[in-house]
Amino acid sequence: MDQQQQPIFIHIPKTGGTSINCVMKGTEWQTPLDHYYRHLDFETKTSTCGDIFDGENIEKYKHEFIFMMLRHPVDRLISEYYYIRKNIDFMGFLTSQPKDFSEYIDNPQTANYMLKFLDGQRIYSQENMPEQRAEEIIALIDQLDIHVGIFEEFDRSLSYFSDIGGFTWPETMEVKRATINRPKVSQISSQLYEKIITTNHLDIQLYQHCKNKLIARTQKLAINKIKYQGGRVDFIIPYTMWNCVLDIELNNRTFIEENMTFFMTLNTYLHKTTGSGQEYAKNWMKLFKKSVAIYFKGTKFAKQIKQVKKNSPVDEIIAVARIIDGATLKPSMGLAIGQPKIKLALTSVMAQALQQGDVIKKGVNNW
Repeated sequence: MDQQQQPIFIHIPKTGGTSINCVMKGTEWQTPLDHYYRHLDFETKTSTCGDIFDGENIEKYKHEFIFMMLRHPVDRLISEYYYIRKNIDFMGFLTSQPKDFSEYIDNPQTANYMLKFLDGQRIYSQENMPEQRAEEIIALIDQLDIHVGIFEEFDRSLSYFSDIGGFTWPETMEVKRATINRPKVSQISSQLYEKIITTNHLDIQLYQHCKNKLIARTQKLAINKIKYQGGRVDFIIPYTMWNCVLDIELNNRTFIEENMTFFMTLNTYLHKTTGSGQEYAKNWMKLFKKSVAIYFKGTKFAKQIKQVKKNSPVDEIIAVARIIDGATLKPSMGLAIGQPKIKLALTSVMAQALQQGDVIKKGVNNW
């Protein structure tokens, strides 16, 4: 890449792109969309890179340095589903709401999304991806010499980008947008795995073509090992800008909706007093347990919440969500569905904290 040239980064969702974008721009979170950063348009949920893969624009882009990451479709779909399954804004684009992951991948709107993204389509577009169009996109990747990294070969990919584009990566990279609560590929059934392979066979072709090319181009390249810090716990801070932390597991949101003042106040307080996901989760559990003990005193619900104890505060929150789901169906638990009940007992110190800015600047809460 020419020293004066600015690269175009195509960020396909759930391929590790946020981490790369933040390192490139020196930011805590991903940067606004422009000519050089292609991702989903926030308002329309539509890809902004479709013009690159328009055959009539070859002359326009053939001298640009363009790069992107791909991820194996099975792992990417697992990550995608468990990341946004509680997000009404995204799931609302589906014509039918899936009850589980199996139904999610049965919906043709979720198939071959990496290619649909490159084609400039909206997330969950109802348009199919014709095999001929898939072949055209793969051919354009070769014609434009778009440099493609592979999520499962992250160190190799970053080393390749450094070699071909002169990028400098830090010795330690922070993992962004990790899915907080999801199964591993090895934990899904073989039937489910094969179903994903079948319904996403064009994305598999794209992935394998680009992976083979990456391996071939880096046979003699020294691969730099990078340390990665962060993960699911660290993503709690940005996640709770858009969701209640219980949404990582909760199925029935009635309790949240009826006690929205409590959950929003607790979330706002923690954003103003904690600087890490670990701190947030730990203090959320502490204050939630304290409030439940006061406002649900003597109930089976309070007893079960008190007994929650796991090695990880995230696992404790998951356990709490499951208890709430169960208690929602059993009035004898004393959850008092049908009326707001729980409150956050604010001390004068906590009230003062609510007047200060967030520890990490992120924007405005939107849930």
